[in-house]
Amino acid sequence: MINKVKVTLSKELRHKLGIRHFPISRGDMVKVVKGNRKNEGGKVSSVDHRHGMVVIDGINMAKADGKEKAYPIAPEKIVITKLDFTLPEREEMLKAMAARKNIQLSEEDIKETMVEPTPEPLPEEDAAEQVDETSEEDVSELESEESSEESDQEEEENDNKE
Repeated sequence: MINKVKVTLSKELRHKLGIRHFPISRGDMVKVVKGNRKNEGGKVSSVDHRHGMVVIDGINMAKADGKEKAYPIAPEKIVITKLDFTLPEREEMLKAMAARKNIQLSEEDIKETMVEPTPEPLPEEDAAEQVDETSEEDVSELESEESSEESDQEEEENDNKE
């Protein structure tokens, strides 16, 4: 079994929740406090429990060929600023950890520490495909109308010649 990566909570969260460390998961908001990426932060995109590293959205490193690669950061160099409670087990774990220290957490305290869920944007490719499909249908309709008008004009000309 692989151990979960625990990260220090920010001073504000420590004061509100009474807990010093909490297991990190995708969706948590973090801030880098040590190293060359100090004061940068963002949302956690993945956690490597095997190697004990955290990947944060927006923190990348440039490769030799010009592409960018995710920059893994050690958990001792970051602090959690907001928690993601999309999984109900995390909220239960937080309450259990606080109960061990005889701290009663209110729902208001938990809601203040939550990350606001962001609506997922529509993929641009799908929207572009839908526009292309409708334009192709419109073009084919216009072409069929033009060809029918041309055939009607040809028939009238043939009738007039006779």
